[in-house]
Amino acid sequence: MIFRLQKINNWKIGIVFSVLLSAFNLLNNSQYYSETNLLSILLSWTATFIFLIASWYIISFLFAFFEKSNKKISNLNKILILIVFTSILLGLFYIIGIYIRSELNIMATRKENVSFFIVLRGVVSIFFICIFQYALNTNKKAQEALLQNQKLKTENILAQFEILRQQVNPHFLFNSLSTLRSMIRSSNKNSEIFVIKLSEIYRQLLLKREKEVVSLKEELDFINDYMFMLLERYDTMLTLNIDIPGHLLKLKIPTFSLQLLLENCIKHNVISQDRPLKIKIFFTNPESLIIENNFQPKLTQSEKSGFGLQNLEQRYSLLGEPDGIHVFSDESVFRVKIKMLNV
Repeated sequence: MIFRLQKINNWKIGIVFSVLLSAFNLLNNSQYYSETNLLSILLSWTATFIFLIASWYIISFLFAFFEKSNKKISNLNKILILIVFTSILLGLFYIIGIYIRSELNIMATRKENVSFFIVLRGVVSIFFICIFQYALNTNKKAQEALLQNQKLKTENILAQFEILRQQVNPHFLFNSLSTLRSMIRSSNKNSEIFVIKLSEIYRQLLLKREKEVVSLKEELDFINDYMFMLLERYDTMLTLNIDIPGHLLKLKIPTFSLQLLLENCIKHNVISQDRPLKIKIFFTNPESLIIENNFQPKLTQSEKSGFGLQNLEQRYSLLGEPDGIHVFSDESVFRVKIKMLNV
């Protein structure tokens, strides 16, 4: 497994932080460098800078490791890992610091405990680096969550537009109005219900256009209205069998996902008296739905819109379920399995 350092636009922050803290350390000890040559001062600054930049990237790597590790690491273990690595860094800093101070003849001029101040500066530096890295990590997660939420809303809006486009295209309206005209001419008692169902479909589209997920019950209610219109048109050429236990109706699925899958069945399969289309929606473990139809593809496929299954897969991914949809087909059946969500 390869761990990248946090997508490092924070490398610039690391360099600036290390430069400034090294310069501050140099200024803080300027009284001890009055008789020291420029090369020695530069050596001291360089050693401090290397320690700080190395600490920055090692701690950055550890935070990225904690975030991306597949194994759950407890907070105690995280602290222990940080202590081990920072102790190694402090040990190196101490050795280098003692050497530099010996070379610059600072140790003889100071009354304070040199070792104590070297370690203290190292600890304070690492503490500030950890605080910076934690703040950057927290901000990064917040930005990613915001971006993911915006992407999900965008995908949902695109889905709503696609569904609306399918419903208001001339072909759909022509078929719906033709069906309604035939019902009225034959004095079909369901004519008024047909109009009510059609208006209900549009009302649901407008009400739920900003929802990311809906309950399975809500989606099935919408499907009942949608299928009522289709069954009035296709009659016995189309059947839908739904077998879902009642206790699952509170679970969630992406908004209009079943409608998209039913539309996919209607759009890409032959429907006739000789070759009726049979659609089944049923439950399977673990907490998934299967939408299945007998596979009888049209000889001339209609132009694909670019949404449908691809859009549904993307929405599941944005909801944190990259494996939320699975497709299977052979010569006799086309099957889509979607995962129900506990959100």
